Amino acid sequence: MPNLLKYDVIYILDPNSTAEEMAAVGAKVEQIVNDAKGTVLKKDDWGKRRLAYLVKKHREGHYVFYHVSVSPETVAEITRNLRLLEKVIKFSIVKDTISHLKPKPRPVRTSTPRPAAEGIGQRPGAPRPPAPKPPETPAPSAPTPDTNH
Repeated sequence: MPNLLKYDVIYILDPNSTAEEMAAVGAKVEQIVNDAKGTVLKKDDWGKRRLAYLVKKHREGHYVFYHVSVSPETVAEITRNLRLLEKVIKFSIVKDTISHLKPKPRPVRTSTPRPAAEGIGQRPGAPRPPAPKPPETPAPSAPTPDTNH
């Protein structure tokens, strides 16, 4: 069995395409994948969307997405056919390298109280500088009784 890899195939159709023309392009892609003993894992019709810039004098396009498992030789055949189809105004085929990866669980952060000897912005265990002493002020003297009245 050939080495099957996963690819994402996205193509943009002319926004003036009829439903039959859109179905014909999708059937062509699926036929190429099936003839090469590959599988279509997912198909999404994203519908008509505004393009970021003009593509072949079109401001909008009809997006279609496929996630397929095929051999690298089949990718070349899909590319060749998408170039030949007039209704396809743009396409991209990208090797899927991350769908098999599972997100790594992030460790739960627990807050632990800091020891009193540690201050903010200091290394743990570093000696704390001595606290500044308040300035000494003379104690207010008690008023003396006035004897000269």
